[in-house]
Amino acid sequence: MINGAVGVIGQAVAERFSREGAVVVGVDKVEHSVGDRSMRADLADEPQVEAMYDAVVREHGRLDVIYNNMGLMDAGDHSALDTSLETWRRVQDANLTSIFLSCKHGIPYLRDTEPVGGSVINAASFLSALGSATAPMAYTAAKAAVVQLTRDLGVHLARSGIRVNAVLFGPIETPAQRAVFDRNPGALDKRLVHWPMGRFGTLDEAAGAIAFLASDDSGFLTAAALPLDGGITEAFTVPD
Repeated sequence: MINGAVGVIGQAVAERFSREGAVVVGVDKVEHSVGDRSMRADLADEPQVEAMYDAVVREHGRLDVIYNNMGLMDAGDHSALDTSLETWRRVQDANLTSIFLSCKHGIPYLRDTEPVGGSVINAASFLSALGSATAPMAYTAAKAAVVQLTRDLGVHLARSGIRVNAVLFGPIETPAQRAVFDRNPGALDKRLVHWPMGRFGTLDEAAGAIAFLASDDSGFLTAAALPLDGGITEAFTVPD
């Protein structure tokens, strides 16, 4: 199951899961055609999330993997000193509340699957592991909370066979990401200095990381935050 399936990373993961033989249910707030079964739901609305999971399990009989691909960067999200409460709440709902609700109502179905087990993967950001003077602070606070929620659930459920992990996404090349830099000439060059690999990650690499966490190959990995950032958070770099 892929929540937030319309995003390009969600679509890439859906394609990878399909190639691996999974029956993919794609969920998003807007009409779409991602997955073998496409559903529409507001993932920050608890009754809709609860009904969504109930419908999926009634139709397919089981649930094995939940990938929460939710993420929103808001144009009004800047420093905490000048971000409105309305923006703060909107960003928290999109990035944190939605994942909380998905875990709350999805994980019980993983417990009901025979044998008990499964994998939950939550989308977070490498920015949650750093202090940044220029970060959108509502977004980074929400993603840091996602990481902590992931840790707590991973430990809480560790003996049940249900694994919960997060991915700390770095710069993955998407049309939206590229457009940000195209609108700001020189901005990409300034950042590339601090990217050890000197490039964006690809959608295939992002989907591969999610597929690994969904698979039995990561069976001894839980409560972890996997950095998918080309080494950014581990590096101290200066211009040549």
